[in-house]
Amino acid sequence: MLNELHSLLASLPPLAIAFSGGLDSRFLCAACIEQKHDVLAVHVTGPHIPASETAGARAFARAMGLPYAEISLDPLGIPEVAHNAPLRCYYCKKHIMQGIRQHLALAGEDSRTLCDGSNEDDQAKYRPGLKALAEEHVLSPLAMAHLTKKAITEHAKEMGFPLPLEKARPCLLTRYDYGLCADADELLRLGKAEAALFDLRDEAGQRLFPDFRLRLTPKPVLQVLSWKDEWQKSAAEVLAGCGFPSFSVCVTDTISGYFDAKRKMASS
Repeated sequence: MLNELHSLLASLPPLAIAFSGGLDSRFLCAACIEQKHDVLAVHVTGPHIPASETAGARAFARAMGLPYAEISLDPLGIPEVAHNAPLRCYYCKKHIMQGIRQHLALAGEDSRTLCDGSNEDDQAKYRPGLKALAEEHVLSPLAMAHLTKKAITEHAKEMGFPLPLEKARPCLLTRYDYGLCADADELLRLGKAEAALFDLRDEAGQRLFPDFRLRLTPKPVLQVLSWKDEWQKSAAEVLAGCGFPSFSVCVTDTISGYFDAKRKMASS
């Protein structure tokens, strides 16, 4: 599969990669650098993107010597996004890819082929954004090379670049239940709260919540894979400091697809 990716990259013209800073887009960029392929990483900032994610994207680009550009886009101006319609991700992804293309054109880089980091596993999940990628003619080399998240993680560890086991952190709009309006101030507080929760550790130095989400239903729900009552005080202090004075805890087997699972249960 990795050889298939290398062959695919060798057949492509210079690339522009929509660079979230997550594992998949980091791996794709690292593979391009390893193959000495002409690549430009384009990171989108906005109210839906936590400051910590942008800082991580910048740090990775510097560490890898990765050509990097940053653009600011605000999808909250799109009604379907601001009101969290079920196809929110479709409209948001379309807006982002169009914005990246406009940036490339203004920078004289419009000859580059636009790509993203979607992997093969994404093709089998509920991903409205995939339709937007198809409509905007965005390539997904990892999916095209049949690379799964497991394979990407293993290859990333072999390549030795930072945080190969980092969990996916989709944009903050996914924290809102469908139909619940988002606003920039609340998104900022959400991002700060999740960054602070991620830093909480036990006496052994292990993270309390290595993978979690702070969901708004509209009441805050801290969705975790495990929970101990002794963590209540630390979590409550963090959330109160970010403007979420009360919350409930929901322990689930998996983290992604929280609101989609609720919708399926309601319709069955």
